[in-house]
Amino acid sequence: MSLPRLVVLLLVPLAASLPCQRPAVSLGARSSASHKGLVHRVPRCPIAALRGGSASAAEDGGGGIVQSQWARYMRALDDNPLRTKMATGAVLAATGDLIAQLLEGSTSFALRRLLNLVAVNVLYVTPFLCATYAANEWAVGSKLRLGAGSTAGTAARLIFDQFVNAPIVVLGFFCSFGLVSALSAAAFAGEPFSLAALVSSVVIKLQNEYVGTMISNWKIWIPPQLVNFALMPPPLRVPFASLVALVWNVVLALVANR
Repeated sequence: MSLPRLVVLLLVPLAASLPCQRPAVSLGARSSASHKGLVHRVPRCPIAALRGGSASAAEDGGGGIVQSQWARYMRALDDNPLRTKMATGAVLAATGDLIAQLLEGSTSFALRRLLNLVAVNVLYVTPFLCATYAANEWAVGSKLRLGAGSTAGTAARLIFDQFVNAPIVVLGFFCSFGLVSALSAAAFAGEPFSLAALVSSVVIKLQNEYVGTMISNWKIWIPPQLVNFALMPPPLRVPFASLVALVWNVVLALVANR
């Protein structure tokens, strides 16, 4: 079984909740209307190319339940890439925090904490990753003309991801998680919101946790991202990274809530 297929099989439970209808505007029209946009410079990866057959046949039930849901997820990813990736990130962020709470031995379930992490992943992490993955592919693939399957292309994409993208993502995570936590505490627990207190707490958190979190990031992310950039087609890179993020979300949940 190919790695792209394995990724989609792991994401099958999401497919049932995602819309599959294609928009009225064709891909060609969308591309011509926004051909100057960065995201549209990223090569598309048709469903049929990923599964080695007809996506419509699978969706009609000809390929069995798993293949049908796989094709459905791929169609949702093709038609609504950001929304599908946000749904993927939400499910995996929630799962990561659940695991973190179990590891902490919590006697009661902290729903607000879980929702805070989900909100940060949906509103900040996933959209930011979609943009930076597109920028990565544009810079390395379009400008440097380094193929995704080549050693130089894989190395360049990995360096961009881990030494340009990752430090910004982690910095933004601490800031956005602090903001979301403060807002949710004010909205649902009646705690006063203070911008000065928020900035102070985020600065202290960064001083205490940022370097250690970046080291943990490189330990966890470099090996799977090497696989990601070497083997995964561009449309599946964020979902693949979201699967790896199941482990990473556990780490972030533990660190952010210390």
